[in-house]
Amino acid sequence: MRRSTVLGAGLLSLSFLVSSVALGIPWDIDMVDGQAKKAYAHDMEGLPVGVVAQPHLLSPVGFAPNFVRGTPEADALQAPFAATPDKLELGKEMYGIYCTPCHGDGATLGPVAEPGRFPAVVKLSGKDGMLNKRSDGHVYLTIRNGSAIMPYFSWAMTDTEMWSIVHYLRQLPDSKHIPPAPPAEEEENAP
Repeated sequence: MRRSTVLGAGLLSLSFLVSSVALGIPWDIDMVDGQAKKAYAHDMEGLPVGVVAQPHLLSPVGFAPNFVRGTPEADALQAPFAATPDKLELGKEMYGIYCTPCHGDGATLGPVAEPGRFPAVVKLSGKDGMLNKRSDGHVYLTIRNGSAIMPYFSWAMTDTEMWSIVHYLRQLPDSKHIPPAPPAEEEENAP
C-alpha cells in the first residue's frame, strides 16, 4: 500500500510539472497572441469618395425636437401626420412588439406588470387609464425618452413608428386627451 501511495504522489507531481511546462511551449497561442486583426488597433475606413453622410434622411419625418415632458413646448407637440389606417396598423404592430409585455391591451396590464414584479406600470386606457390625462407630446416623449421605470425606445423605433403608437393609443377606450380646465379668473372686486 505504501508503494501505491508513493507512485500516486509521483504521478500527481509529474502532471503538475507537465501542465506548468505547457504554458510556455511555442504552440500555446490564445486569442490575445493570435494573428487576427484587432478592431481597436487600426483606424476604421471612412466613407467612399463622393459620399456624404446624411443621418437626417433615415427618418421620413426628419428632425424631431426633444423636449422635457410636462413643459408647454412638449405638450404642444403633435404628430406630423394624420391617423390613417396604415399608420394605425403600424402603431398596433409596434405596440404589440414593445408595449404589450408591460401595458398589456392598455386596460389590463401585461405579464411583466403582474403583482410583485413592477407595480408602478400604469394602465393606459379605461376608467383608470392615464392617457386621457396626457397630451400627445407627453406620450410621444415618454415612448422616446422613457420615464421612471419605463425604458426609452428611440434606439429601436423611428419617429414615425413612435407617433403611430400615439395614434393607436388614442383609439383605445377612454384614452382621448382631456386638457385641464384653465384656472378660473378671480373677480377683481371680490370681498
